[in-house]
Amino acid sequence: MALYEYKCVAAPKKTKSFKGVRSHEDLFAAVIAEVMNDMAAKDWEYLRAESLPCEEKSGLTRRVEAYQSVLVFRRKIVAEQQFFEVPPTRQIELHDVPEDKTEHDVIMSPPNAASNITSINTDMQEADEPATQAGVLGILRNRKARLMQDQGGEYPDHMKLAGE
Repeated sequence: MALYEYKCVAAPKKTKSFKGVRSHEDLFAAVIAEVMNDMAAKDWEYLRAESLPCEEKSGLTRRVEAYQSVLVFRRKIVAEQQFFEVPPTRQIELHDVPEDKTEHDVIMSPPNAASNITSINTDMQEADEPATQAGVLGILRNRKARLMQDQGGEYPDHMKLAGE
């Protein structure tokens, strides 16, 4: 059993001028023949013409049913040939990203001291001291405390633990 691929093309609604063609019927036939010849050049075989109902919007709330004419073409699918599916160009590689521990290794000095930020461990291991606040909130408070220290401002009450 042969497998086919189908393609629908909108049937032309307007004619255009052709040399030596005068009547409206002949102009319309020439436009149809031109579309069919273009598709035949791309290995598509004409199958039939269809007029199908299509609901169109007319105004804000009104809908009108109109009929659209299409030309249906087909072509045989060659053994194991796939159409309309593009295989991926390359395989996506997964990378193991090490956890960023820089926020945990920073010690904040009080606002009165000189602004030195030193690292506890240079090998990026967890600090031995327990963090006062875990998670994203603790990281954000430490970052805010560093910014306040760099600007030389005083810490608000809720930031004093993060800055010390």
